[in-house]
Amino acid sequence: MDIRGLLLVNSGSIREDDLAFLASGPLGLLEIAGKSPLERMAERLQQYGIAPLTAIVETSSLSMANSFTASLGLNCITSTADRFWRTAESAFNDMAQSGAELVVLVRLGAYAEIDFEKLVQFHLDRGSRVSQAGHEGRKLDVFCISASRRNDAASLFRSQLSRCRSECPLVEDTGYMNPLAAARDLRQFAIDILTRQTQTCPAGEEIRPGIWMSRQAIIEKGARVLAPAFVGAYARIRTGAVVTRCASIEHHAQVDCGSVVENSSVLPYCYVGAGLDLAHSVAGMRQIANLRRDVTVEIPDPKLIDLISVTSGKGFLSSAAEFLTYLPRVAVQGIFAGGKRQQPDLNAALRRTSPSLGGAAGYETSACDSEATQKFPNMIVARRYGHQ
Repeated sequence: MDIRGLLLVNSGSIREDDLAFLASGPLGLLEIAGKSPLERMAERLQQYGIAPLTAIVETSSLSMANSFTASLGLNCITSTADRFWRTAESAFNDMAQSGAELVVLVRLGAYAEIDFEKLVQFHLDRGSRVSQAGHEGRKLDVFCISASRRNDAASLFRSQLSRCRSECPLVEDTGYMNPLAAARDLRQFAIDILTRQTQTCPAGEEIRPGIWMSRQAIIEKGARVLAPAFVGAYARIRTGAVVTRCASIEHHAQVDCGSVVENSSVLPYCYVGAGLDLAHSVAGMRQIANLRRDVTVEIPDPKLIDLISVTSGKGFLSSAAEFLTYLPRVAVQGIFAGGKRQQPDLNAALRRTSPSLGGAAGYETSACDSEATQKFPNMIVARRYGHQ
């Protein structure tokens, strides 16, 4: 049977007030533990024999389409927000005309590890025109559509997946599901991937039990990475830094000398300054979302949190071709507009690792100056002395 996949990625599937600091575009294109939700879902569909795949991506960055196609074998179609659903309907009709019998439609949004074999079999057994997956009573934007039922599909697309022209039975799925609707969900997704609560795995190679490292990542001598943890491609962990407790350092990010990253996600192209403690947070776009305080703050000091400038256009283009990620417009502007940032004096920070960490892997709590803690409550702490 000819079963094809249609993936939809648009910003309307997330609460932008919660995630505006992460990206000006869809969260489905943001790498988490080395792969984006789009890439993970495409791989899962292919594992079930659902191919070829077409992705409709809401973005004005046409140059990114080639990287999607190259890395996943996707037929990637970009669309503006006002034409997104028309483009999706047109892609469905093209599949039907080219011989598809069933189309599995997935909108990201939520990431759910659906049993697609069960979904398709249910659809065929019921003789349904459209079937929908659900999780614990919640409807997911995952559908199985008979390709011959174009009117039903048109009704679905024109209502932005909110209603169907005919009866749409619900198939309850018991697999892993993360709504990916807020920064807390993003952090939890990284934790679940690293602790193997999901069927999808971190990108790269497991160099030691629980420690995953992508190619061209650099962990300098004297730095410590404690399992479980992930270090993405071209990321750099500098001397004296510590990455621990399900921390995820995404591609091209940097953790400077003597800093501790605990239970946090450092997003692509994010710089974490020297001698800092970053805990229970998501850092990126010159901002920090602290999950315990449930607050997002902008960091104006580039010595604390910054965007890493890419001075070589050649280096930028090669990385774009190799990695599935979405660089928001503001990030792109920051990359090309920002000059080379002057690094702070790190001689003091290089002297020795913080004694609060000790020699044991079971790092409990950072020794923070109480005055600094009040100034940066549980988000990011600058140590009083450089040698700490």
